[in-house]
Amino acid sequence: MLSDLSLPYVLKVPSRRPDIDELPLVVVLHGRGADANDLSDLAPYLGEDYRFVFPNAPKPFQPMPGYSFGYTWFDGWPADHMSLTASRKLLLQFLREITARYPAPPGKVVLSGFSQGGLMSIDAGFRTEVELAGIVVMSGALYEQDLPPFRRLPVLITHGTEDDVIPILAAQRARSVLEEQGVDVEYHEFLMGHQVSEESMRTVASFLERVL
Repeated sequence: MLSDLSLPYVLKVPSRRPDIDELPLVVVLHGRGADANDLSDLAPYLGEDYRFVFPNAPKPFQPMPGYSFGYTWFDGWPADHMSLTASRKLLLQFLREITARYPAPPGKVVLSGFSQGGLMSIDAGFRTEVELAGIVVMSGALYEQDLPPFRRLPVLITHGTEDDVIPILAAQRARSVLEEQGVDVEYHEFLMGHQVSEESMRTVASFLERVL
């Protein structure tokens, strides 16, 4: 876990190329109750020629008083507005820092996330000044109480039809709102729960290959 920027993060470079080399950058946000290590083992399955960064959410997750595990981007569901906007501010700052720290070709940055991280990817992805190639939302949702300024940007949404944490209706709603706003949405449902699968990861890898 590296701690030289505003959020701690895990860095994975499957090709093992040095930090000074330009590489497409993929930022992956974890879900509630996890941490930056949770999804980092996925990096080799998503592509050899990218630099992957897995930031740690800023707040310990406490499902009950005196008991905590992992971290969270925001409180509550639907999201508590104050905690979400606080994390949004940190995430936008982190995106500026990480793209300055590790060189990427112009426009070759993807913001992605699972569950809570997927919601944060949409929320921050359309607000960041960093030029993105696309956004990936895995088992996520859309925070409709404070929508970002949408624009034409490739967005991949993947979701499990058997998801009992964030129901499939949340993904379908996100797709509908984004498409109404003119966003270029690629949408896939998979027979799975609140998780990723080999099939869904192949879909993400294919999306990364196209946009990066």
